Amino acid sequence: MILQALNGYYDRISVAEPKKVPPYGWSLEKISYCVVLNADGSIFNIEDLRIHEEKKKSVPNSFIVPMYEGRTSGVKANYLWDNSAYTLGISEKPKDLGKKYEDFWAKVNAFDSTNSKALQALQKFPAFWNDNKQNWHEKTKDALDSNFVFRLLDDGNKFVHDCEEFKKQWAIVLSNYLGKLSDGQCLIDGQTTKIAELHSSIKGVDKAQSSGALIVSFNKESFESYGLKNGKNASVGTNAAFKYVTALNYLLRKDSSNNQRLKIGDAVTVFWAEATESADAEMAESFMSEAMNPSDAQETASLASCLQEVSQGRPLKELRPDLEPSTKFYILGLSPNAARISIRFWYMSTLDEMTQRIAQHYHDLHLEPQQGNGLPAIWKLTYATAPIRDGKAKADNISPQLAGDLARAIFTGQAYPQSLLAQVLLRMRSDGVIDYTRVSLCKAVINRQIRLNPSINTKELSMSLDVEETNVAYRMGRLFAVLENIQKQALEKNGKDPKKINATIRDRYWGAASATPALVFPSLMRNATNHLAKIRKDDSEKNNLASFFDWQIGDIEKDMPTSWPRNLNLQDQGRFAIGYYHQRFTRKIKDAAGKEIENLVAVDIDEDQSPSESVDD
Repeated sequence: MILQALNGYYDRISVAEPKKVPPYGWSLEKISYCVVLNADGSIFNIEDLRIHEEKKKSVPNSFIVPMYEGRTSGVKANYLWDNSAYTLGISEKPKDLGKKYEDFWAKVNAFDSTNSKALQALQKFPAFWNDNKQNWHEKTKDALDSNFVFRLLDDGNKFVHDCEEFKKQWAIVLSNYLGKLSDGQCLIDGQTTKIAELHSSIKGVDKAQSSGALIVSFNKESFESYGLKNGKNASVGTNAAFKYVTALNYLLRKDSSNNQRLKIGDAVTVFWAEATESADAEMAESFMSEAMNPSDAQETASLASCLQEVSQGRPLKELRPDLEPSTKFYILGLSPNAARISIRFWYMSTLDEMTQRIAQHYHDLHLEPQQGNGLPAIWKLTYATAPIRDGKAKADNISPQLAGDLARAIFTGQAYPQSLLAQVLLRMRSDGVIDYTRVSLCKAVINRQIRLNPSINTKELSMSLDVEETNVAYRMGRLFAVLENIQKQALEKNGKDPKKINATIRDRYWGAASATPALVFPSLMRNATNHLAKIRKDDSEKNNLASFFDWQIGDIEKDMPTSWPRNLNLQDQGRFAIGYYHQRFTRKIKDAAGKEIENLVAVDIDEDQSPSESVDD
């Protein structure tokens, strides 16, 4: 089903993007340099084709070049383009260097150059190069193992492989190649056709082999059956094999125009749509791209509003008449596995159904006060499970299994993994970062578990401060935030800058307070009494603040048990974190009469939150 869907996607984009998606027998490859030839085969210049951006490393450009079959580990030259080992006989890897050089030029010389000045110049090049290689050493030393193409100076900017005479002969080469293949029924389109023996490489999956990796591959006898060799075990037609590889490489391309590729843990995730009208598919892809990876742009506010209403049951068609809800939608997650690519996850749905799941996901995450636009991108959530050091979380520290389970919960609407809650709580204890993303994940895990399990006789947690919430863990989290503020105010009275305090009670006691409260809360309450006494000795403004603290402690402790719990389970540790977050950042709270008043010690969320979303790839 995956390959069939990719074939359908190729058929669509080959019409919409003919210059970016090649036909059969051609491939979009990364090319760095072009050797510009004079008519006698000598070098006029070596052009740098790479893309140069200020303060960024130069990257190869993409061009459509001739290729009908992928390369294995042996010596096998491409036609009229390849890396420097094949085209120039120079490389940092000396293995089989002579054979590679000979194989490339043997294929070049096999073409009839009678009616092509470009091919004539190219076939004269080896004689010049063999005599003048050392003279060009300086210009080629930085281009070792990069891909090269050729063009004739008199032909303008047209590459040799783009000349009409070569294209005519290349069509014959393709026909001869197909004639040698065996016939069979293609498992993708059901047609009797030529069966591909080798599938081309898929590129763009992070940490896979730089030359590309394969989804369909049979390189050992143990993988084969019934005497079938190589790709015959999969029975995929040459045209269908070409289509799915080309479509996938297009989806995996790394450039600023690609909004259908994102990283979730170790998996590179791509998505696309299928509809009767191409415009409907394109609109669906654009909408879901923004939903899965929201930007900070102003238009995200309208997206957030739309998703919020969808989560409350309003039909997508009413909110976005330009979208077709029945549009098919596909999501594919790929991760590296040596020379192969593993399918991490694969989901098929409709735009309407996927929008509902994404909307429900953001609804489960929603916390007040929210940070930013309140729509944390899916890839950012995985970084919340990694330790934060020097303000950064590294992708290498994200569990692939956990990232995959999180994606599964989002795209299917199933329960979030309990290991997600455990991991987030562990990270908050170890690095002390209690931020919007981590706390919202705690809320999402707990609330979805409650909603999907009617046997759990408790209400879902509120997205904003709930002074009526009687859960002991939630109230203790609120109380801990008040005690932390009392400590900071008392230290400030002694002339200390709160921002320069070496360690607050959160830094020292968060882990114990949220897991084994009976061990630390009695001591924290005694210290708070001493801190309050210091605050009362200050001016009238501070006295008002002391009264505010007294009222908050009394209001939170009302109806709580007289003894502190010895242990809190994972769900209650999550409630503790949510209560702390609500109390610490909510600007308006209700007094005894139910009237909203200013929270005198509320902290601005954007100033306080640690930059856990700063990532290091």
